[in-house]
Amino acid sequence: MNVIFSIYVDIAEENLDNPGWWENGVQVKTDKSLQTKNALKAYYDRLNKVKKDYANNINADYILFEGGKDYDEYCDFFKNNYPQISEYDIINFYKQWKMKDLAEQYDKICYLDFDVVPNTKENIFKAHKIDTHFACAENNHLASEGKRLAINDPDRYQTCIRNPASKFWNCHAMLSEEGYEPDTDVFNTGIMVATKEIVKKLDYFGDFEKVLELMTHLKEDENSMYPPTVQRVFNYDNETVFAYKRVINEVDIDYINDDWHWRVDSVIFKKDAKMFHVMNKKFGYFL
Repeated sequence: MNVIFSIYVDIAEENLDNPGWWENGVQVKTDKSLQTKNALKAYYDRLNKVKKDYANNINADYILFEGGKDYDEYCDFFKNNYPQISEYDIINFYKQWKMKDLAEQYDKICYLDFDVVPNTKENIFKAHKIDTHFACAENNHLASEGKRLAINDPDRYQTCIRNPASKFWNCHAMLSEEGYEPDTDVFNTGIMVATKEIVKKLDYFGDFEKVLELMTHLKEDENSMYPPTVQRVFNYDNETVFAYKRVINEVDIDYINDDWHWRVDSVIFKKDAKMFHVMNKKFGYFL
């Protein structure tokens, strides 16, 4: 049995985080999180339906996980033990948690961020070699400029916590601290596909609290080898942990190409792409 799932949690406005970049040592305040909240809420029905219809077309179950007792209990664990972690990041850990849970019930699992819009009837499970690999898109090309800047002119490294380069350096620090080759890939987990065996091999939540403690240590280390402009954007990010786990647990990646994961960050996009990840939240172009 196969399943496609997504997650929708309407974060209370007072719990929204600030993903702003830095200017002259001060983090810029943005309303990006509020814009995202409002856009997802406005298009909730259509975003849910388009994923449900796609699952039906490829004969897979469809599950949308929303706020409720299970999520509240999961969220409370972080709020009680790691209050520095934003609810946005908790939700992104929650999607990995549900993928782990679904691997106990289904043979093949596909996760789609709620802002992903399928645009095909082709079967995503058959399009990727998931019997031996975990399918996920890389963000290396988006991280490359930030990586170079951090090395060559760290004082001008003023990026935000969600920039792929920030996640690269965060994972770089984690792997280096643990004695692994630190130069690794950066991922976008907005679309993930795997068999139950590969999900279990990834073991995302194995020693999870130790992983969070490692992230805290690296973020607060007063003797860090990383410039302050880089260290300050270390964050508790699901994609950083994914990149770390796939290295230490030796999980091979089938890199999802742009056609299956088209990241929409402008009004220009490939109209016949199979999956649109509408990162700019301009859903009216697609729904």
